Amino acid sequence: MEPPGSVLSAEQLERINEPIATAQTLPASSYYSQAFYEAERERIFSRHWVCVLFDFDVPGPGDALPFELCGMPLLAVRGLDGTLRVFHNVVPYDGCLAVIEPAAGLSEIVTPYHGWVYDLEGRLRAAPFWDGTPQREQLPDGAPATDLVEVRCESYLHTVFVNLSPEPAPFEGYVAPIAREFSQYDFGDVAVVRDRSGQPIVPRAVTHCNWKIFFDIDGPNVLHENFVHRAYRESSAHPRVTAEGEKTYREVVDGYLIGLGFDYSAFSETYGEIDPAEPHLGADGRVPEQAAYVDLYPAMSLSIAPGYLEIAINLPDGPERTVDRRMYLLPSAAVTPENAARHEKVFGFHGEVAPEDNRVSEAVQKAARSPVYRERFYCPFWDGMRHQFHRWVAADVASAAKGRKQEPL
Repeated sequence: MEPPGSVLSAEQLERINEPIATAQTLPASSYYSQAFYEAERERIFSRHWVCVLFDFDVPGPGDALPFELCGMPLLAVRGLDGTLRVFHNVVPYDGCLAVIEPAAGLSEIVTPYHGWVYDLEGRLRAAPFWDGTPQREQLPDGAPATDLVEVRCESYLHTVFVNLSPEPAPFEGYVAPIAREFSQYDFGDVAVVRDRSGQPIVPRAVTHCNWKIFFDIDGPNVLHENFVHRAYRESSAHPRVTAEGEKTYREVVDGYLIGLGFDYSAFSETYGEIDPAEPHLGADGRVPEQAAYVDLYPAMSLSIAPGYLEIAINLPDGPERTVDRRMYLLPSAAVTPENAARHEKVFGFHGEVAPEDNRVSEAVQKAARSPVYRERFYCPFWDGMRHQFHRWVAADVASAAKGRKQEPL
């Protein structure tokens, strides 16, 4: 008998966790089932650290931004002290959203339904007419908790993360693999790429596929490159193997960081040469050799190269739709008004590779509805990271104990 709320049978879980040569993938239903999506919302996106915004989305003191995480309403507010805080966007008394539309320059939050007044740190300051009199400053004496419920949030590389768990894992440990795996980089002196009006350049795209399909092709799935992408087909450096069939990349699995790392110079035919005289992200003034396409489970992807860092937030909007927003960090010396027009051309759209990926992702989504899809198998040479990713998802959704903390397998 399966535990209540189970979306994977014991047999399916066992097959997913078998050695890669005999293991099977998550079932096809995991890509379109509403029940599976709701289990993920509870057991993945409500328990892990999840990137949700960029810090410049809420730029100034008094700015407030309502947003959703897997349909759960949240509210980001930058306090008068400059601190960014995130709350559940629900008024404890009337159940309405505390803020419906984005706002700027607030000194307080006046809720739209019954006019309760909160300060920018989420504390209830007034409940007008609570006892029928017009005094604004009165409070609902004897009522249960009336402050907005705060959510743990942290910022890293201009990206805002939240954790809805009552006992979140340490954030420092969650992001530590990025610095650990890319020690040749100095991420301390970076700036957000901006357009000629001074606004951050943030391309956005909607892909009609499940978030796991999007994640899979973004980092762990290495073999697809030579077949999906024109630039890779035309480069003699691909596929990423030598003539003897040895890998020219390394598999990165460190904590929840997963993807492919490689020496940039070995792939300069594909990506272009690096001029050491140009600003770069290398520590101690040296151009990094490391480069990578990696994902930080469950929702962040990073393209790391000597000259730039691309960060994308890839969030599900239902079982069969993924929304990604991405921004770019360059050495601060390169982000100047004089470079803005060129940066608009280079970074102002998703380029060629992302649409190629999204086309295939949507094709996989359609195929998942076929009665012959069911579960798939792995190629042991190429798919070790894909196997690990599927095991993470399976372990999370199989964890029915609410609030249980997950650790990488």
